Amino acid sequence: MKFFLLIIFLTLSSRYVNGQQQIPVSIGHTDTLHSVILNEKRALWIYAPPMDTAVFFKPGYPVLYVLDGENNFLSLMAMINQLSVINGNKVFPEMIIVGIINTPGNRTRDLTPSKNPIFGNSGGGENFTAFLEKELIPYIDKNYSAAPYRMLAGHSLGGLMVINTLVNHTSLFNAYVAIDPSMSYDQCKLLNSSKKILQKKKFTKTSLFLAAANTMTPGMDTAAARLDTAQVTQHIRAILNLSDQLTLITGHNLRWNFNYYPEEDHTSVPLIAEYDALKYIFQHYKFPQTQPVHQFFDKTYTAADLKKIINAHYQALSNEMGYVVRPSEQDLNRFGYIFTSEKDYSRAEMFFQLNIEYYPESFNTYDSMGDYYLSKDDVPAAISYFKKALKLKYRPDIKMKLEKLKQ
Repeated sequence: MKFFLLIIFLTLSSRYVNGQQQIPVSIGHTDTLHSVILNEKRALWIYAPPMDTAVFFKPGYPVLYVLDGENNFLSLMAMINQLSVINGNKVFPEMIIVGIINTPGNRTRDLTPSKNPIFGNSGGGENFTAFLEKELIPYIDKNYSAAPYRMLAGHSLGGLMVINTLVNHTSLFNAYVAIDPSMSYDQCKLLNSSKKILQKKKFTKTSLFLAAANTMTPGMDTAAARLDTAQVTQHIRAILNLSDQLTLITGHNLRWNFNYYPEEDHTSVPLIAEYDALKYIFQHYKFPQTQPVHQFFDKTYTAADLKKIINAHYQALSNEMGYVVRPSEQDLNRFGYIFTSEKDYSRAEMFFQLNIEYYPESFNTYDSMGDYYLSKDDVPAAISYFKKALKLKYRPDIKMKLEKLKQ
């Protein structure tokens, strides 16, 4: 009888689940931009970090522009979300991702900087760069919460365009990711011109991550490939040549790194290279130390010690990235309430005060400090901070707290 009832239960449960409305998982959104320069409508896939702007001040996010967006957007979005949000990860900053979708039949046109007779529809790379500079970037800056830190990532011909943009339009992006770039295109024309530019130009505060896959004949290594003259090694030889140029030419001030992936081929290398590239670009971003003990909970540090460490970290990041980088208001707020609940008032006050210093324009920081003083039964101080919060933004909940304290 029990077995029979279990069968009925499972059958009904299955029907119930199958009968439920299936809601699609939403990851980012699509957007379009009409390009006057390219004389066409361009499709975009965009991910912008969610933020409760009804409570917290809206931050600016670095922007990652991704060529061949239809191939690379989803993997990048998942990876960045995992390593900037999930489980408290702060390996990378949260960022806006702009996947630039190719228009049918025009990929080669857009991603090649020079005209090659072998490829009929080619050589439109400079025009495409003008689209990025004069139309797409201004559109993103206007319509999204973008910080003044931009990255460009591309693979294959996309990687070729990344290098072209780096050497010829350096200031357009702060960091460049070229994954197995097609540097042998058009008889290595860009490779040859890059050498001359690297000898003369300064790339201060600019980063490059260059990746190469194993596209050689089985059994061959990179040392042999450098000496080879066969067409089959032309692709990797050109990338190795670029890496050698960057090593041998001094004074260009480019912050760069080269990774060779012996276990990956041309089509499998993007995912792991994207991960390594972002870890390289943001190698100083991760904070606080969480192993073996979370730094903020380590009692060997006083509240004053932690404040100095936090300020020093974000000052160094700001210097490196070229704009004011602030800790997350939401995170500072959260730690303030955690330490308030633990009655560690020195730490709690430090986090709430730090939030006010970093976000003086946010009503929430003053409201939270009011809650802190309320937890200590310091009513006059709580009233003072609730009033400051209400001056910045009227909120019925704060008004109610204030009225109760005045009774």
